[in-house]
Amino acid sequence: MDTILASPDNFDISMTPTTACAAFEFPNPQSFSLQDLPDHVLLEVFKALDRSELCSAAAMVCRRWYRLAYSPSLWKRVDVHVSKSSEESLSHLLDAISAAIRNLALTKDDETTDSVIAVILPSSMPSLTVLDLGFMKGLTLSMLDLFIDRCPHVQSLNLEGIKEVCDQTLVLIASPSAWPLLEELCISHCLAVSDAGLSAISVSSKRLRCVNVDGISQLSDESIERLAISQKDHLERLYLDGLELSDQAILPLMECKNLSLLSVSFCENLTDCALGYIKEMAALSHLHLRKGTEMSENGFRQLFAQPNSMASLRFLNLSECNAINDRCIEAISLCCPNLEALCLSWCWSVTERGLITIVERLGSLICLDVMGMDCVKGSSFRDVPNLNLAQVRFIDLRQCNMIDDTTVTEMVRRKKDLIVINYYGEILDHISIDRSAPERNHSAYRDKVNEILKDLPGGCCMTAI
Repeated sequence: MDTILASPDNFDISMTPTTACAAFEFPNPQSFSLQDLPDHVLLEVFKALDRSELCSAAAMVCRRWYRLAYSPSLWKRVDVHVSKSSEESLSHLLDAISAAIRNLALTKDDETTDSVIAVILPSSMPSLTVLDLGFMKGLTLSMLDLFIDRCPHVQSLNLEGIKEVCDQTLVLIASPSAWPLLEELCISHCLAVSDAGLSAISVSSKRLRCVNVDGISQLSDESIERLAISQKDHLERLYLDGLELSDQAILPLMECKNLSLLSVSFCENLTDCALGYIKEMAALSHLHLRKGTEMSENGFRQLFAQPNSMASLRFLNLSECNAINDRCIEAISLCCPNLEALCLSWCWSVTERGLITIVERLGSLICLDVMGMDCVKGSSFRDVPNLNLAQVRFIDLRQCNMIDDTTVTEMVRRKKDLIVINYYGEILDHISIDRSAPERNHSAYRDKVNEILKDLPGGCCMTAI
């Protein structure tokens, strides 16, 4: 995604690229000027401009350029940081593009009040379907009411990490007049939310396809059961914190026939019984079970026994599940041959034999995370990509102390689109491999790699870099 800047102290706006322009026959080069370009070609040029150039320069050239600078195709996604000093400029900008914005991400300074938000927020944003207020400071109920009133068609709402979000917040969102089209709700790490708040949104008239309550460890089995029963016809993606959950929280999810993603972090109280329930979830394509310390080898082998519904899996994260061993890997490779992402970080019982099975059988893998595997030598990587893992784009080998640098270097040199993190956490690709460690680990370079991984299928399964 290309980011365009206006005034560094004012606001931050990003736009999504559109399709490439059609072929254009240029006039005589001796008499050519930018004004000769048709609108659709000039729009492609504008996409390369930063914010100050687009808003303060290009838009000021002439009426035509002003019209194109505020074209809806350039402003589908907008990232805004509100401060007292940016009030006037933001108000002007958002008013000009209010009908075009589909995705708005908004943060603010501590001192920014509800009245400032009321001034900068357009009276109506009819096209807005994605509202991201994640980690906003000082979100009040009256401010949320303002968004409900002026952005009535929101389908996806992110309130991640906002400490003011509580049960009362969810009661407001659950009301019939608040965002009737809401389908996706992220309240992860909103620590003031309890069973009462989740129950309010669960039994509302909303048809929730995606609910993220990861990082809220105080939720009970009963509240998850209420969510599953109330939304069983709609729920497709569910993110849970398993710290206080038992197997009984997983049982009702068997009724959610459209559930394609189940993610449970810190599932230390879940046992093989929960794995038996998961085995019946035929629609799963994503399964994340992190820190399943009470799950056994036999439980995992039964989960991936053939014939099995897990054949639909494309993305699998079993990090810190200490029962995972070579026999489990054998079962996974037979049951899920089309896996695109596999995370086995800190699965210490997997040896070189298990790694060979992965490399030789899982030919569709795009992402592979084996961080902390200190029993693998990585000799099978020498056939990447000549014979195996031709699709792989990212491999995490941090803390794999038996995989030598020569093997990693050879693999990266052979596969030009591959990114590898070595034992020391250094990022290697075919461009950076001959550079010094400080260059490879510069924050700008790491940010660039993160941008690539964010858009990579299966990146959601990987441990953060």
